[in-house]
Amino acid sequence: MTLSTNIYFPTSETERCFIKSIWRLQEFNFKKRTETILPKGVVEIIFNLSDNITYINSSYDNGIALPPCFINGLNFKPFKLIKNGQQLFLGIQLNVISLKCLFGIPAQEFNDTVVESSLVCKSLNELYDQLFLEKTFEKQVEIIRKWLSHKISESKHTPTVQKIHSWFYTQEGEAKSVNELSHKVGISDRQLRRLSTEWLGVNTEAYLLYKKYLTALQLLHNSDLSLTQIGLMAGYYDQSHFIREFKTFTNLTPTEYKSSVKGIPGHIFG
Repeated sequence: MTLSTNIYFPTSETERCFIKSIWRLQEFNFKKRTETILPKGVVEIIFNLSDNITYINSSYDNGIALPPCFINGLNFKPFKLIKNGQQLFLGIQLNVISLKCLFGIPAQEFNDTVVESSLVCKSLNELYDQLFLEKTFEKQVEIIRKWLSHKISESKHTPTVQKIHSWFYTQEGEAKSVNELSHKVGISDRQLRRLSTEWLGVNTEAYLLYKKYLTALQLLHNSDLSLTQIGLMAGYYDQSHFIREFKTFTNLTPTEYKSSVKGIPGHIFG
C-alpha cells in the first residue's frame, strides 16, 4: 500500500473559528479493505475522486455509495467504509458551528449521516470542479480558502459564530457542568441549551459528555498514561464510568480501542 497525505492548519483567527484543517489523502491499494471511523467531534466537507467506497452506519443496513462531494455530519456512533481500489480524498475539517453559518442549516440536521453537496449548496459542486482541475495541494488550499472567505463574508451569522466559538471552544479551563459553563459565558442555562442545540447539534449536557470522550480519545492515542489517569484527566469520576461512557460512543472499551488503533486517532483499519 502507498499512502500520501497533506494537511493545512488555519493561521488566522477568523479561519480558526470555522475550520480545523484542510487535508488530502491519496491511497494506492487495490485490495478490498475496511476502515472504521469513531466519532471525532467535527464535521467534514469531502471531495471524493476515489474508486468504489461504501459507507455504512446503523441507519444504512446495506450501505450507500459515497457521492463525489458530500458533508459528513457530527457522528455519535462509529461508521464504516468499505474500500476498493485507489482512494483520493480532499477534505475540509470544520468546527460544527460552521454549518449554520455557511449553509443556513441547523447542525442537528447533519448528525450521524452523509449529505450529498447538491442538496446543501450549489457552490460546493462548482468548488469540486475547480479543485480537481488543480494538481497541487497548495493551489487546492488557496481555492478552498477563497471559497470559505466568500461564504463567511456573505453570511449574516458570522458575528454570532465568532461569539459561539469563544464560548464553546476557547474557554480557559474546562467546564465540567452546564451551570459552570453558563457561569463562564454569562448567559442562562436555558439560553445556553438553545444555542448549543442550534449550533452544535446537541444540548449542552450532551456537548460536555462529548468533550470528555474526545479528551479521553486523544489521551488514549497520544499518551502512555494508565486508564485511571486518563479517565480522571478527561473528567470521569471513576474508571467504570469512563469505560461505560467511552463505549457508548465507540462500541469499544478503552483497552480494546488502544489495542486496535494504528496511525490516525479514531481510525481502525481492517
